[in-house]
Amino acid sequence: MNKENRFRIQWRFLISAGVYSIFLLFFYFRYVPVVLGFQAVLVPVLCMVFFITAVRFKWGFLFFVFAFPLINNLPYFFKIYGNIPHAPTALVLFLVFFLGWLINSAFTQKGISFQHPIFKPLVVLSFLVLVSGLITFLRFSNFFPFITHNVFELKTNVNGVTAGGAIMSVVFFALNYLTGFALFFIILSRIKEKEFVKKICVVLLVSISFSMAFGFYQHVGNIKCANNPVSFTQGFINGTFKDAMSFGGYLAVIIPVLLSLISFFKGVLRIFSVPMFLLAVFLLPHSGSRSGLVALTVSLMFFLGSYLYILKKQKSLPIKKVVMVGAAFLLVFAVVISILLFSQGSVVYQRMNELWISFKQGGLDKALAERSSSIWKGAAYMIKDYPVAGVGIGAFIIELPNYAQTHQFPLRITDSAENYFIQVFAELGIMGLFFALWIFWLILKRMKKGLGLYLSQDRWRYIQIGVSCGIISMFLIFMVHTFIGSYELKYLFWLLVGMLFVMNRSHEEIEKTIRFGKGFKIFSLIVILIFSGLQLWNSTHSLSLESKTRRLGLNQSFGLYAKEKPPTGKEFQWTKKYSGLNIQIEKPVIKIPVMASHPDIQENPVEVKIYMTTEFFREKRLLDKLVLNESSWKTVEYDVSEEVDNQAIFLFEVSRVWNPWKTSRAPDTRNLGIALGEIKFESE
Repeated sequence: MNKENRFRIQWRFLISAGVYSIFLLFFYFRYVPVVLGFQAVLVPVLCMVFFITAVRFKWGFLFFVFAFPLINNLPYFFKIYGNIPHAPTALVLFLVFFLGWLINSAFTQKGISFQHPIFKPLVVLSFLVLVSGLITFLRFSNFFPFITHNVFELKTNVNGVTAGGAIMSVVFFALNYLTGFALFFIILSRIKEKEFVKKICVVLLVSISFSMAFGFYQHVGNIKCANNPVSFTQGFINGTFKDAMSFGGYLAVIIPVLLSLISFFKGVLRIFSVPMFLLAVFLLPHSGSRSGLVALTVSLMFFLGSYLYILKKQKSLPIKKVVMVGAAFLLVFAVVISILLFSQGSVVYQRMNELWISFKQGGLDKALAERSSSIWKGAAYMIKDYPVAGVGIGAFIIELPNYAQTHQFPLRITDSAENYFIQVFAELGIMGLFFALWIFWLILKRMKKGLGLYLSQDRWRYIQIGVSCGIISMFLIFMVHTFIGSYELKYLFWLLVGMLFVMNRSHEEIEKTIRFGKGFKIFSLIVILIFSGLQLWNSTHSLSLESKTRRLGLNQSFGLYAKEKPPTGKEFQWTKKYSGLNIQIEKPVIKIPVMASHPDIQENPVEVKIYMTTEFFREKRLLDKLVLNESSWKTVEYDVSEEVDNQAIFLFEVSRVWNPWKTSRAPDTRNLGIALGEIKFESE
């Protein structure tokens, strides 16, 4: 066998897959609910996407495209197991798909190459997101492991969101950016032939038909079935999506694509596309998405204009045929708009009517009250304070309540910035916004070429128009929504962008590799270093937990259950494995009653370490190592004379906890550490 054709393993991919697997396992067990029924459905889907992708990439990719719109409401089927948190199932699906791609690439790809200039801003923005995520994680964890030896549940804002919730926001927001970029890169690097886009369209058509069938069942049968409680209480249907707004956004983006498939496909697929298009138009008003309605209306106008432009260019067509086709599309457009705007029984009609009344009463400010008076106002303050590097990825939703209290503006709900570019500006500053705008500008340029110079002269032009109009819908929706938590929307967006680039690139572009020149590398390195330095400085000063605790008066007690008072006895409260009490030192001696009630405490004593920390964890003193071997109260006392009249946090680390439900089937599912009684002070 020729040496050039000999099989070679690409170890960089294989090693990356091994390291990535560790992250994936940690993420899965940390953020995906371990509910038996839910796992029984989800795990087989994940295994399928992994093994298929690892063996046959294109089949695995098509399976991912089919599945990611369909699994987002899975957690709602298992509410019988309790109020389980919503798992980001589309995100988990992509993370497993990405692992399969790494494994497959180790045996099929020669390396990583970039085929388009869009990857220049994409790569730099990815680094900014990664750096920001790392620094913001350190900030919310109080710089674990450099200052604290554990990630304590310290409060990060005035609403009481603790470090764990803030870190989850950082992780999810960062992955919202990075996984979308990764999907786009995979599409352009592995899909070379335009014909494969047709298969993607078929899979999207079948996938959305299942989702809409379920949405139709919700509308006519059981609106509560696998629906988000926030959605069904307002009469919204969510199909198979995380919530109704995500379903409406998806429909607004996919409807122009479905309309293009009617012209693109022939035979059975064309016949099947017609009712799916009409069903999508019918269901959109019942999702309650006003932004989806407006975005679809605008994108359909672009669709109609583009189609008429095609007919105009075909000079050989009889004028009668041009008029008939144009009239037919005008009729379709009129029917669609009529269904959307005049479905008075739909929730979107009611919401549009409420918006119109608000606009007549108080203008745009009144109509956009929640955004302009609170969310966007908070973003404006953040941009003013941190214009260059922002407050950190995932930190907008955490810092918003703090700004509302500081600047005294009303805040009814805490949400993302409800505008993609404002979100980027607030979290990543002008540096992140610059690269985000660069990316969107290059996408718009590609769309312009796709509808002009690169417009196909055969049936492919319909797909180009449909995909472009779908992207226009998403652009418009991004102005009033970010869909940070709806990964299915971001994956649809980057899928359509990837399809657009694949259809419109020439043979030279396929073979071409974009190289990052020396000048661009130096520029990028300077940007990343300045960005990192500014975010690190802000995170150790005005944005640090220590600064916010003092400025906002946050009580940093953590890891404690509610206080209890038995019929006979004194008030006490249980700790978790790690807990802390924020205490004002009144006198030189502190007395702390403690008790452990583990059922096996005599055979297996419980060890408790007690620390006192001042200067917000920069100084920590071990006060005691207790060994508790009986279930009785014990009062310990310590000399704290040096800290009289100061604030201190007392840390309690318990060697093991116990669960009454698991131990004796008692109606208590808490994991209990030790009980703390009333703390008293005495003079020496």
